[in-house]
Amino acid sequence: MGAFASGPPTAAPRTMGTMLDAPLDIFRMRQYFDVLTRMREVADGVRGDVGFVRRVRKGLVPLPLDRGPRPVDPFPPPEPLDAGALAGRSLGVVATGGSGALASLVGVARATEEAGVTPSVVAVCSGSALFGFPLAAGMPAADVARFVTGMRPGDYLDPDWRTVLTLLPRAARGFAGLLKGEAVEATYRSLLGDMRLGDLPVPCYAPIWNVEENRLEYLGPRTRPEMTVARAVRMAIALPLFIDPVELAGGSWCDGGIVDIFPVHPLLDIEDRPDAVLAVNGFYPTGFGGEEAPRDWRQRPLSILHVASQVRTCQQIQLARENLRRLRDACEVVLIEPVPYQKVRGIGFYDQFVSTGDWPGFMVAGREHARRGLAALAGHKR
Repeated sequence: MGAFASGPPTAAPRTMGTMLDAPLDIFRMRQYFDVLTRMREVADGVRGDVGFVRRVRKGLVPLPLDRGPRPVDPFPPPEPLDAGALAGRSLGVVATGGSGALASLVGVARATEEAGVTPSVVAVCSGSALFGFPLAAGMPAADVARFVTGMRPGDYLDPDWRTVLTLLPRAARGFAGLLKGEAVEATYRSLLGDMRLGDLPVPCYAPIWNVEENRLEYLGPRTRPEMTVARAVRMAIALPLFIDPVELAGGSWCDGGIVDIFPVHPLLDIEDRPDAVLAVNGFYPTGFGGEEAPRDWRQRPLSILHVASQVRTCQQIQLARENLRRLRDACEVVLIEPVPYQKVRGIGFYDQFVSTGDWPGFMVAGREHARRGLAALAGHKR
């Protein structure tokens, strides 16, 4: 037969080393820290807030006797704000993710209305997409406030119980999220119809992440003008394991906030970049500072749990800091932080999504902080 005899290739024998390749992959270590941190946060949160379980039940398994939310306009009568030096300058708005804490973005919009300023471009991320896209569609802040505070749990929470209940028999095949995501798309379609990203009066962008190719893209008028705004909202909030990924162009796409929580690229990578930017942090501590680990963590029981969150967030928060620096190098920036970090820390992130009770207060805080921020950009005190 000779030296080149044909035949099926022989599979390389599996050694102990090859079997350990995946579980000991250095890049998986952050995943392990993530699991440890989440378990600790949930345990601490449930112990510290007995109402959390009740609110989750009400959100995911509403009962006939549960009282639904009432639409609310939380704002006082409009109070004019002198735009001063902002007149004739373009204003950009960029917001982090942060679940329902980014209802504060509605308050930011109310402040810009009072100042008589329309943003030239908006970038949102994850939870801020729920509020930023309707505002970019031209809706007044008060109308957006009434819409989102009036949403019932079933309007945006649609657990895929059939898939969940068959996880074990099906070996979790096909499972990628507790919620289907169809409800939120239908709800926003009822509000905005078939408006497409290319039709938005104010250009609005949001990061999305491709599962198969592990890459980031920014949804918006320049990149996906044909996509409906309702579909963009759904895709922008599709947090892995929480909301099922959305199909697009043969791939599966999720919330890009898991990579870029502070998406400044849509503001900077355009010819008509804004002269001034109002930036909203609703996810990390003040100024994108890291959460402090206890100095005596080595002396505490289960020492590694006390620093696990540092490993889990180190890359994302460093990118946010770099993005803030790039933004400040390019234009005048005021960073506002209307909602205390503790509101979205740990299980608070999920609590503020399944329950809308705090959203009106976040909107009021967003207005107050944005008025001060706009006054600073305008070159005078409030």
